[in-house]
Amino acid sequence: MDDLRALIGKTIVVGVRGADPDSPELIEELAICAEAHAGGVILFDRDLAAGGDRNIRCPEQVKELTACLRERLGDQLLIMIDQEGGAVARLGADRGFDPGVSAAEFALLDEAEQRRCAAAQASQLSSLGINVNLAPTVDLSIEGSSTVIAGLGRSFGTDPAEVIRCASVWIEEHQRAGVAVCLKHYPGHGSASGDTHEGLVDITGRTTADAEIAPFQALCHERGVMVMTGHLLDRSIDPQLPASLSAAHTEGSLRRDLGFDGVVVTDSIDMGAISARWSPGVAAALAIGAGADLVIDGVNARGQARTNPALEIADAIVSAIRAGQIVNGEQRLNASVARIDRLLAEVRQG
Repeated sequence: MDDLRALIGKTIVVGVRGADPDSPELIEELAICAEAHAGGVILFDRDLAAGGDRNIRCPEQVKELTACLRERLGDQLLIMIDQEGGAVARLGADRGFDPGVSAAEFALLDEAEQRRCAAAQASQLSSLGINVNLAPTVDLSIEGSSTVIAGLGRSFGTDPAEVIRCASVWIEEHQRAGVAVCLKHYPGHGSASGDTHEGLVDITGRTTADAEIAPFQALCHERGVMVMTGHLLDRSIDPQLPASLSAAHTEGSLRRDLGFDGVVVTDSIDMGAISARWSPGVAAALAIGAGADLVIDGVNARGQARTNPALEIADAIVSAIRAGQIVNGEQRLNASVARIDRLLAEVRQG
């Protein structure tokens, strides 16, 4: 059982509260993470549930924090952050960091300047001890009214070829710096007007599916790359479950059709699309059963003050395996851990 729980823990990525290693709040949270064998932590600048700052104040403090996280949770720890640039940058100028430009602005630069910007972001993360950037967004900017993709400048554009070109630069510079990246949000959020932070987004019947899949298909086989599944419902593929919880999407369209054998990570399960229907434990078990390798719960949804869910998630996955709801559970977990280890090895090679 201890071996099984250690395997399960490797698939769990959670948010934690606290910025200083000697903070009682952080000490308590890390004790929970250690008991759950959590394999990853995601950092945020602001605590949307409780208000105020969360993990990030200044560069030296972040370096101390990431060193503390690895000391207490292990050298193999995945330390993640959303540092896309522009509106989605947890490392902001107000705290002494380089926030970078948005994807929409990035696309307007010549290649030399794009490489400089991407390299600066990757180098900044590496110097801080962060080894996973949950970027780039490779959604196409199709729906202009979208408040979460086009409206925030998070897309490189409407042309798949241009998105692929820009994202390739981003990937290459992060790989050189030893930082893994994440293509999001599979199978494509750019044609939808809804926001998965608020609720489930239905993309059934979109006419742009092939174009939206193209960047994932072209880029997912690069070294140091993982793919994030979004809380997006396409009833033509799975009539009930969003891509993040769906075997038809993860094992079917992503792994079988695109041939992707890298790390699949879910978007955060504390978002409204998931939390309104499933508890963290149930959602995580569904995701792992669907073929995801990593499940993120940022524990940072606005107005949702919760205790650290790492143990709840681990317990639920154990129960799902025992009940036969996750077929060949231990074998699948071993495969996930092998993919995660391979990802870490790829980025360490630089």
